[in-house]
Amino acid sequence: MQAPLTAGSAGPVRRRWWLPSVGVSLWLVFFLVLSLSNWREVLISADGDPCLHWRIGNWMIEHHAVIRADQFSHTRFGAPLITKEWLSEIVFAAAGNLLGWNGFVLLAAGLIATTLWLLHRQLIAEGNELLLSTALTLAAASACSSHWLARPHLATHLLTVVFAWRLHAFSQGRLAARRLAVTLVPLMVLWANLHGAFPVGLVLIGVYAAGSAVDLLRGGPQRRAECGGRLRVYAWLLALCLLASLVNPNGWRLHAQILGFFSGGKLPSVTQEFRSPGFHSGGATGFVVELALLAVVLLVVRPQWQPTETLLVAVWGFFALYSARNIPIFALVVTPLLAGFLNQALLQQRTGYWIRLYRKLAADVGGLDRVADGRAPAAAAVLAVLAVVAAPKMMGSRPMLATEILTNRAPAAAVQFLKTDAGRAQIHGEMFNSYGWGGYLMLYLPEHRVFIDGRNDFYGDALMEEFDEPDEVKPGWEDVFVKYRVGWTLLPLTHPLSNLLALDPDWKQVYRDDVAVVYARQTPGPAGSSR
Repeated sequence: MQAPLTAGSAGPVRRRWWLPSVGVSLWLVFFLVLSLSNWREVLISADGDPCLHWRIGNWMIEHHAVIRADQFSHTRFGAPLITKEWLSEIVFAAAGNLLGWNGFVLLAAGLIATTLWLLHRQLIAEGNELLLSTALTLAAASACSSHWLARPHLATHLLTVVFAWRLHAFSQGRLAARRLAVTLVPLMVLWANLHGAFPVGLVLIGVYAAGSAVDLLRGGPQRRAECGGRLRVYAWLLALCLLASLVNPNGWRLHAQILGFFSGGKLPSVTQEFRSPGFHSGGATGFVVELALLAVVLLVVRPQWQPTETLLVAVWGFFALYSARNIPIFALVVTPLLAGFLNQALLQQRTGYWIRLYRKLAADVGGLDRVADGRAPAAAAVLAVLAVVAAPKMMGSRPMLATEILTNRAPAAAVQFLKTDAGRAQIHGEMFNSYGWGGYLMLYLPEHRVFIDGRNDFYGDALMEEFDEPDEVKPGWEDVFVKYRVGWTLLPLTHPLSNLLALDPDWKQVYRDDVAVVYARQTPGPAGSSR
């Protein structure tokens, strides 16, 4: 038990077991809101990838092996497959098998809440005032929120905070080199098996090495000796982490796959999250807030930047502007730098009504936080959530708060029709499906292999080009159908190809609702069944 604190003349004051600390409160708020509000449906319905990961994870659980060849498409069935997130897929699938979609939501909510809690702890540990640290954590959360989806990339957000925190601590002399390596090298092994964005950790180490190299070149003799020592540590750490990243089922082929994806011209542009952010959308608000805070630091505070700090902001700012997927990484890496500069500026302000009000509020909140020890009620709240969303499912009944894919985002009714005898009787050959529905169909219509799904790095430029011909109704789209023996389509109601097939006497509409429409060739084409 922690020692009692002294509060003035009142003598020893025991910690208040019923009062959560600010950090625990942040974790609880994010976990509860994401688990119990409409956010839980957004986590699984924004795209088809959660379904895709569940299906692939289930295959590996059933076969007790890492998947190495495609089992789910008819266009590339049996082709060699390099999975970049096999371990995360198994964990998510196990959660889904146990609790249904609520398992996905609880796992994703826990990862998001823990990431923000760690960021908040980092800001406090680096000497920043509690109120400022909390506000900046909320700003970072806003920047990350557009990528809060129940997918393996949440592991990258969590590990980014750990890597950035440890590297920053070492650069400030608060962490020994051995502890740095003992922490980060094993985590790199884990990262390389959880998600394909593990190069983020290597880039972070590289930036710190580059910053030390700049310091080495411009410093005096004593400064050069200090920077030279740090540079050697970063160089060894980078080499060890690179070797550690090879400890995965695919070895160096995983790295080649990732480099091939980003060096290709078409593939990164196919996925919205890999494109440059659009500042007119609501999802960019948090990023704009982060940029505004950076502008305040640059134009008002005007601190003296160290080379490493400058490089961190420049490198991750460029990546965030190049690809919206990197916005959360930018926020998680840059926020601690902004906190240090803003905290120092606030300490230097001595007068003014707003400064006095801020200091009083900060003192009051800090005083409460110092006596808070709300671990018991926090644990009770988590258990209550589990009782609502998990316990009934585990006992064989329906949970009190069910979570399902939004029916207006997926062809649920069409899939149910295709599972009936009447539906099966009207389709022949292979399927052509919408890109965004591929993952959903992999999970909910496993008896038919998909034309394509969200694994665009696996399908490659050539097949993506072929997919575009019927998807965008380009000349020659019929040849693609002949090549891949397509006998029926499952597409959104307003899809241009559906409109064209409605005018073609060789095709017949066999199902239609407000979301999806199914067209089948009237006479069986050159294809047989999809199994």
